[in-house]
Amino acid sequence: MPSLFQIVAQTPVWVWPLLLLLLWLGLSGLRSRVVPIWRPALLPLIGLGVSLTGVAQSGSPTLALASWLAVLLLAFGPGYALGRRRAVRLLPEGRLELAGGWFGLVFGLSVFFVRYALGVLFGVLPALRGDPLWVALSAGIGGAIAGVGLGWLAAILVRARRNASMTDQTFQMRGMG
Repeated sequence: MPSLFQIVAQTPVWVWPLLLLLLWLGLSGLRSRVVPIWRPALLPLIGLGVSLTGVAQSGSPTLALASWLAVLLLAFGPGYALGRRRAVRLLPEGRLELAGGWFGLVFGLSVFFVRYALGVLFGVLPALRGDPLWVALSAGIGGAIAGVGLGWLAAILVRARRNASMTDQTFQMRGMG
């Protein structure tokens, strides 16, 4: 079993800027802000892309895709419920007024650390890449991440559209999702 130092030393260099990007996106989400409508989609799309990459690199892509899709559909609902808690409003110029919350930071770090842990596991025990249980489990984890992220995004976009007619006096920045 490699040491923690060996694991970190053998990590590809591109991983660390990705971690910094996820941290920056997550920390910027802690405060209320006005953002372009596409900005809240960044973390869910990163989660989707990373999870689909895991499916494509799987030892059994068909099994991985089936597991990924099944868990994505199950995780969409909880993600949607989290997004419904976020105070958000579509402004007349097409930007979003979005309350601060912990979702982005927790989500981004979850994407990173789950994929990192699975990468280390499959690097140390490469035979697991072809084991059906591990294929389904790792793809399911990716599906959960993608489902929660996409559900959250769908909920805030629906909520923003519904709240678009609210006036500045009635909009309260109260969300924690």
